[in-house]
Amino acid sequence: MSKQLLQMFTKAPQAGLVKTRLIADIGEQAACDVYLELLQKTLRLVADHAADTELYCAPDDQHEFFQRCIARYGLRLCSQQGAELGERMLCALQQGLTTHQKVVLVGADCPLLSEQYLDQAFAALDQVDVVLGPAEDGGFVLIACKKSHRKMFAEVRWGESSVLERTLLALDHAGLSHCLLDTLWDVDRIEDLHRWQAMR
Repeated sequence: MSKQLLQMFTKAPQAGLVKTRLIADIGEQAACDVYLELLQKTLRLVADHAADTELYCAPDDQHEFFQRCIARYGLRLCSQQGAELGERMLCALQQGLTTHQKVVLVGADCPLLSEQYLDQAFAALDQVDVVLGPAEDGGFVLIACKKSHRKMFAEVRWGESSVLERTLLALDHAGLSHCLLDTLWDVDRIEDLHRWQAMR
Protein backbone atom coordinates (compact mmCIF):
# COMPACT_ATOMS: atom_id res chain seq x y z
CA MET A 1 0.00 0.00 0.00
CA SER A 2 1.31 3.46 -0.92
CA LYS A 3 1.75 5.94 1.89
CA GLN A 4 0.41 9.37 0.86
CA LEU A 5 -2.42 10.44 -1.43
CA LEU A 6 -3.36 14.05 -2.17
CA GLN A 7 -6.88 14.60 -3.51
CA MET A 8 -8.33 17.83 -4.88
CA PHE A 9 -12.04 18.57 -5.32
CA THR A 10 -12.99 20.89 -8.15
CA LYS A 11 -15.86 21.94 -10.39
CA ALA A 12 -15.71 22.46 -14.14
CA PRO A 13 -14.86 26.16 -14.73
CA GLN A 14 -18.17 27.20 -16.28
CA ALA A 15 -19.48 30.76 -16.04
CA GLY A 16 -22.55 31.00 -13.82
CA LEU A 17 -21.81 27.73 -12.01
CA VAL A 18 -18.70 28.61 -9.99
CA LYS A 19 -18.00 31.31 -7.40
CA THR A 20 -21.71 32.10 -7.42
CA ARG A 21 -21.50 34.37 -4.37
CA LEU A 22 -19.25 36.70 -6.37
CA ILE A 23 -21.56 36.96 -9.37
CA ALA A 24 -23.73 39.77 -7.98
CA ASP A 25 -20.62 41.94 -7.52
CA ILE A 26 -18.48 41.15 -10.57
CA GLY A 27 -20.60 39.12 -13.00
CA GLU A 28 -20.61 35.50 -14.13
CA GLN A 29 -17.55 35.57 -16.39
CA ALA A 30 -15.35 37.52 -13.99
CA ALA A 31 -16.35 35.15 -11.17
CA CYS A 32 -15.43 32.21 -13.39
CA ASP A 33 -12.08 33.83 -14.19
CA VAL A 34 -11.37 34.20 -10.47
CA TYR A 35 -12.19 30.55 -9.93
CA LEU A 36 -10.01 29.48 -12.85
CA GLU A 37 -7.03 31.41 -11.49
CA LEU A 38 -7.46 29.83 -8.06
CA LEU A 39 -7.96 26.42 -9.64
CA GLN A 40 -4.77 26.63 -11.68
CA LYS A 41 -2.80 27.87 -8.67
CA THR A 42 -3.95 24.94 -6.56
CA LEU A 43 -3.43 22.47 -9.39
CA ARG A 44 0.22 23.49 -9.64
CA LEU A 45 0.63 23.06 -5.89
CA VAL A 46 -0.97 19.62 -5.90
CA ALA A 47 0.87 18.42 -9.01
CA ASP A 48 4.25 19.47 -7.59
CA HIS A 49 3.74 17.64 -4.29
CA ALA A 50 5.58 14.39 -3.69
CA ALA A 51 2.39 12.49 -2.82
CA ASP A 52 0.30 10.57 -5.33
CA THR A 53 -2.38 12.88 -6.70
CA GLU A 54 -6.02 12.65 -7.80
CA LEU A 55 -8.36 15.31 -9.19
CA TYR A 56 -12.00 14.74 -8.19
CA CYS A 57 -14.13 16.46 -10.81
CA ALA A 58 -17.73 17.70 -10.86
CA PRO A 59 -20.12 17.17 -12.48
CA ASP A 60 -17.81 14.57 -14.10
CA ASP A 61 -14.33 14.27 -15.58
CA GLN A 62 -15.30 14.81 -19.22
CA HIS A 63 -15.01 18.62 -19.37
CA GLU A 64 -12.23 19.69 -21.74
CA PHE A 65 -10.41 21.54 -18.94
CA PHE A 66 -10.09 18.33 -16.93
CA GLN A 67 -8.93 16.41 -19.98
CA ARG A 68 -6.15 18.94 -20.49
CA CYS A 69 -5.11 18.43 -16.88
CA ILE A 70 -4.11 14.85 -17.65
CA ALA A 71 -1.45 15.95 -20.12
CA ARG A 72 -0.33 19.09 -18.29
CA TYR A 73 -0.27 17.96 -14.66
CA GLY A 74 -0.33 14.17 -14.79
CA LEU A 75 -3.19 13.94 -12.30
CA ARG A 76 -5.49 10.95 -12.15
CA LEU A 77 -9.05 12.05 -12.88
CA CYS A 78 -11.99 10.80 -10.81
CA SER A 79 -15.64 11.85 -10.87
CA GLN A 80 -17.21 12.97 -7.59
CA GLN A 81 -19.84 10.49 -6.40
CA GLY A 82 -22.73 11.37 -4.11
CA ALA A 83 -25.72 13.66 -3.70
CA GLU A 84 -24.19 16.22 -1.31
CA LEU A 85 -20.71 17.40 -0.39
CA GLY A 86 -20.25 15.24 2.69
CA GLU A 87 -21.22 12.11 0.81
CA ARG A 88 -18.86 13.00 -2.04
CA MET A 89 -15.94 13.70 0.27
CA LEU A 90 -16.53 10.53 2.28
CA CYS A 91 -16.62 8.47 -0.90
CA ALA A 92 -13.31 9.96 -2.10
CA LEU A 93 -11.59 9.58 1.27
CA GLN A 94 -12.74 5.99 1.70
CA GLN A 95 -11.66 5.11 -1.82
CA GLY A 96 -8.27 6.70 -1.19
CA LEU A 97 -7.76 4.72 2.00
CA THR A 98 -8.13 1.44 0.10
CA THR A 99 -4.81 2.14 -1.64
CA HIS A 100 -2.98 4.61 0.65
CA GLN A 101 -2.22 4.92 4.35
CA LYS A 102 -2.88 8.68 4.50
CA VAL A 103 -5.22 10.85 2.42
CA VAL A 104 -5.34 14.65 2.29
CA LEU A 105 -8.28 16.31 0.51
CA VAL A 106 -8.37 19.99 -0.45
CA GLY A 107 -10.59 22.32 -2.43
CA ALA A 108 -9.60 24.70 -5.20
CA ASP A 109 -10.27 28.13 -3.73
CA CYS A 110 -7.88 28.72 -0.82
CA PRO A 111 -5.02 30.96 -2.02
CA LEU A 112 -2.98 30.39 1.16
CA LEU A 113 -2.60 26.63 0.73
CA SER A 114 1.08 25.75 0.63
CA GLU A 115 3.34 22.72 0.41
CA GLN A 116 4.22 23.23 4.08
CA TYR A 117 0.54 23.21 5.08
CA LEU A 118 -0.03 19.97 3.17
CA ASP A 119 3.05 18.42 4.76
CA GLN A 120 1.79 19.43 8.22
CA ALA A 121 -1.49 17.62 7.53
CA PHE A 122 0.25 14.42 6.46
CA ALA A 123 2.60 14.58 9.46
CA ALA A 124 -0.23 15.18 11.95
CA LEU A 125 -1.83 11.91 10.86
CA ASP A 126 0.96 10.11 12.70
CA GLN A 127 -0.79 11.19 15.90
CA VAL A 128 -4.53 11.35 15.07
CA ASP A 129 -7.12 9.80 12.75
CA VAL A 130 -8.37 13.03 11.13
CA VAL A 131 -6.83 16.46 10.55
CA LEU A 132 -8.81 19.56 9.62
CA GLY A 133 -7.64 22.87 8.22
CA PRO A 134 -10.17 25.41 9.55
CA ALA A 135 -11.49 28.27 7.45
CA GLU A 136 -12.32 31.70 8.84
CA ASP A 137 -15.94 31.35 7.69
CA GLY A 138 -16.55 28.34 9.94
CA GLY A 139 -15.85 25.64 7.39
CA PHE A 140 -12.58 23.94 6.50
CA VAL A 141 -10.15 24.16 3.58
CA LEU A 142 -8.55 20.74 4.12
CA ILE A 143 -9.42 17.39 5.62
CA ALA A 144 -6.96 14.56 6.04
CA CYS A 145 -7.45 11.08 7.44
CA LYS A 146 -5.91 7.69 8.02
CA LYS A 147 -9.25 6.27 9.19
CA SER A 148 -12.81 7.08 8.13
CA HIS A 149 -16.32 6.41 9.38
CA ARG A 150 -19.62 6.44 7.52
CA LYS A 151 -20.98 9.04 9.98
CA MET A 152 -17.96 11.35 10.08
CA PHE A 153 -20.01 14.10 8.39
CA ALA A 154 -23.37 13.30 10.04
CA GLU A 155 -25.64 16.32 10.64
CA VAL A 156 -23.21 18.74 8.95
CA ARG A 157 -25.12 21.55 7.20
CA TRP A 158 -22.92 22.45 4.26
CA GLY A 159 -22.59 26.12 3.43
CA GLU A 160 -23.32 27.27 6.99
CA SER A 161 -20.92 28.74 9.52
CA SER A 162 -21.33 25.67 11.74
CA VAL A 163 -19.61 23.24 9.33
CA LEU A 164 -16.37 22.86 11.28
CA GLU A 165 -18.13 22.69 14.66
CA ARG A 166 -20.58 20.04 13.47
CA THR A 167 -17.82 18.06 11.76
CA LEU A 168 -15.82 17.94 15.00
CA LEU A 169 -18.91 16.71 16.86
CA ALA A 170 -19.51 14.05 14.22
CA LEU A 171 -15.89 12.90 14.48
CA ASP A 172 -16.23 12.64 18.26
CA HIS A 173 -19.38 10.57 17.92
CA ALA A 174 -17.67 8.36 15.33
CA GLY A 175 -14.77 7.73 17.72
CA LEU A 176 -12.17 9.34 15.46
CA SER A 177 -9.37 11.34 17.08
CA HIS A 178 -8.63 14.67 15.42
CA CYS A 179 -6.63 17.90 15.48
CA LEU A 180 -6.68 21.29 13.79
CA LEU A 181 -4.10 23.09 11.66
CA ASP A 182 -3.80 26.87 11.45
CA THR A 183 -6.90 28.72 10.26
CA LEU A 184 -6.86 29.91 6.63
CA TRP A 185 -9.48 31.57 4.40
CA ASP A 186 -10.87 30.97 0.94
CA VAL A 187 -12.25 33.28 -1.73
CA ASP A 188 -16.06 33.26 -1.60
CA ARG A 189 -17.15 36.88 -1.15
CA ILE A 190 -16.10 40.18 -2.67
CA GLU A 191 -14.22 41.01 0.55
CA ASP A 192 -12.19 37.81 0.14
CA LEU A 193 -11.41 38.70 -3.46
CA HIS A 194 -10.17 42.16 -2.47
CA ARG A 195 -8.05 40.59 0.26
CA TRP A 196 -6.46 38.19 -2.20
CA GLN A 197 -5.89 40.91 -4.78
CA ALA A 198 -4.10 42.99 -2.16
CA MET A 199 -1.64 40.14 -1.61
CA ARG A 200 -0.58 39.89 -5.25
